[in-house]
Amino acid sequence: MRTSKENIEHPGIIDKVESNRIWVSIQPQSACGNCHSKSYCGMAEVAEKIVEVQNFNTERKYEQGQQVTISLKKSLGYRALFLGYLLPFLLVLATLIVSLQLTRNEAHAALLSLLIVIPYYSFLYVKRDVIKSSFRFYIKQ
Repeated sequence: MRTSKENIEHPGIIDKVESNRIWVSIQPQSACGNCHSKSYCGMAEVAEKIVEVQNFNTERKYEQGQQVTISLKKSLGYRALFLGYLLPFLLVLATLIVSLQLTRNEAHAALLSLLIVIPYYSFLYVKRDVIKSSFRFYIKQ
């Protein structure tokens, strides 16, 4: 994995090609262990990931087994971190504080603060196509 000021890049191998979509298999590199971006990237914990890439460059032909480098804007990595970890943590914390003040019952406040993540992640699941469309991987030329 390489990082620049604006992008996160991973080498990969094309797993499958369909008209305007390409699935790229990414294997974590040994450098992932020392990378400063590994905390939000998630590549160091997984043996292999399959990433779907939209093929906007119809002039260039890609084939299964071809080695490519995929790229994602670093700001989108931070956005994923916010949506997946930070915002739910803040919701749990705020719900715990507010419900503890209202009910004065620690057990109810704790239960309610943990249950608040169910509608949050359900909302993310329902909106997954909208969220997915905003996270665009590109094949670097």
